[in-house]
Amino acid sequence: IRDRIIVAVEFDFMPGAYDRIKDEVLNAIEKSRKEKGAQIYDWALDVTNPNRAIIFELWDSQEALDNHFTYPYMDTLVEVLSTANIRGDIIKYSADIYEVSDKRSMGFVLPTK
Repeated sequence: IRDRIIVAVEFDFMPGAYDRIKDEVLNAIEKSRKEKGAQIYDWALDVTNPNRAIIFELWDSQEALDNHFTYPYMDTLVEVLSTANIRGDIIKYSADIYEVSDKRSMGFVLPTK
């Protein structure tokens, strides 16, 4: 693995706010997963807090990540998130990028029958 990019994003939404943007999120997930250079593109709702969403992305390169933001569905998602933020639906937001130069297995294997 060489110079892969991890994106980690966290959103805390007001109760019910995620549901107002869910369709646009699902559309962006479906299309983003098909992009060249996208290894992982996942949104997850926190099982302990249904108003908290975590985004985890793994990209082949910074170029692939940069290209990700050139698609119309990403313009739509950014617009919907911006509107949600202005409306007060987003309580907390953070986004970080990590550059990864290596990968190794944890060595943990679940038992089977």
